[in-house]
Amino acid sequence: MRYDTPFGRTGKTLKCILAGGLLLLGGALVSAQGISTVGIVNINQVYNSFYRDSQAVRDLERLRQQYQEEIDEHFLELESLKDRHVSAREVGNRRRADQLEEQITELQRFLEDLTRRRRQQLEHRQTQLLSDDFLQRLQNAIQYVAETEGFTLILRSDTEGIQWWSSEIDVSDKVLQRLIRTSR
Repeated sequence: MRYDTPFGRTGKTLKCILAGGLLLLGGALVSAQGISTVGIVNINQVYNSFYRDSQAVRDLERLRQQYQEEIDEHFLELESLKDRHVSAREVGNRRRADQLEEQITELQRFLEDLTRRRRQQLEHRQTQLLSDDFLQRLQNAIQYVAETEGFTLILRSDTEGIQWWSSEIDVSDKVLQRLIRTSR
């Protein structure tokens, strides 16, 4: 069957043009739906590796250790009180057991409060170390790795809800290498 077209009387040409147009449209739709590739970055690992030799980080680690030793001392004291409480109950010294129970409760509250305060102090110090400049360089490094490696989304490994991921999508080392290269 032949049709009159602006290009002359031909049905075959029209069919070829329509088929080619459909193929191009189909290809465009498929490429527009591309597969999303997700990556994971461990910010703490990158940070600790990048600043490993930094005096400020060494001071923070020393402070973290000091706080942990302080908490451990109080925890040992708590365990000792619990042992003495059990002994007092075993020998039937109810008055002493009650006194020890009060001390245990008081020390547990103190220990919980101390742990919370020390954690907050450490988080505050670490936040001070994470300057806006470092965060901007980190963001740039993550963006560079994502774009060059073909990732459409990079998530933090400590993001709530992430249960498991393959090491193949962990870009932490690549981000660290990019940070090191751009910091020279």
